[in-house]
Amino acid sequence: MRVFESSFLVRAPLAAVWQFHSDPAALIRITPGPFRIFVDSVDRPVRAGSHIRLSMGFGPLRSRWHLIIADHQPLVQFIDQLLPGEGPFKSWRHTHRFEPAEGGTRVIDRIEYELPFGWLGRLGGALGGSLAMNVLFSFRQTATKRLLEDASTRT
Repeated sequence: MRVFESSFLVRAPLAAVWQFHSDPAALIRITPGPFRIFVDSVDRPVRAGSHIRLSMGFGPLRSRWHLIIADHQPLVQFIDQLLPGEGPFKSWRHTHRFEPAEGGTRVIDRIEYELPFGWLGRLGGALGGSLAMNVLFSFRQTATKRLLEDASTRT
């Protein structure tokens, strides 16, 4: 099992940061250009037990994800978990945590995941998996700050 962790400060109120991140459609706005995200369906309101179906494209490749919200604590955290056999990973559990902080809100991501294909997947993860996650989440941080910090200065 691999673990990826990321944390950053957004200079925006906790309620605004929570509302933005708890809507799966926000993924479209915080995903870098080479990747394309499509929200195929969402059980609304999003809560523990909700199902989310996404498609992610990269170049000509496209993968489908079927996630369930395993935990949902408003203004604190939610956890999305890949259903077995319903996505590109052997397993995926993403904890999105939000904490009030001086000057705004701390966003904390923790992803526990396993790549498919046994030792080949582990090798691929060792060679490029961490780099890909760092690039993806660096972009997400910048996009989130741009969208939410700009919005909070207008209110």
